[in-house]
Amino acid sequence: MKRFKGMVILLLILASVLTPIAIMATGVLPYGAYVVRTGSMFPAIPPASVVIVETDQYEVGQVITFRRAGDRTTHRLMAVNDDATLTTKGDANDTSDPFTVPRADVIGGVTAFVPNLGYLVVYLQNPLAVGSLIMCVLSIWYAGSSAAGPGAKSTKESAGKTRISVRAA
Repeated sequence: MKRFKGMVILLLILASVLTPIAIMATGVLPYGAYVVRTGSMFPAIPPASVVIVETDQYEVGQVITFRRAGDRTTHRLMAVNDDATLTTKGDANDTSDPFTVPRADVIGGVTAFVPNLGYLVVYLQNPLAVGSLIMCVLSIWYAGSSAAGPGAKSTKESAGKTRISVRAA
């Protein structure tokens, strides 16, 4: 029963962590989550933060996430240009970005961020990491369930009983 209870708790923890991530990843909600990999937005958003982005919602002065060269960049929106492109700048950078961003490439505005969660997200994107994490959890679970050893009785079961052993001479 103890083993079953531990497994249920583990599954509930995994479900509570993975469900919001899965919902955001499927695009059901108008939000996305992205990892900030560089220090260009420091100190406002530290590297390895996960930013929560509201799709197509942004204004001048807000931090936005956009597509560029097959990657995603998170910078502050500085201006909307006459040709409908956007000028952006990383907070840690001295000058604006040397390129403009077409509106079609904007994913949305950053509404929140979680510092350091990016380390875990990037780690879990590696299949070997996921496998090693599963093995660690299973090892801990197995070690906890078999700590008493095979055939051992709990102190409740053996309390009050006297063992007598007889040897033949």
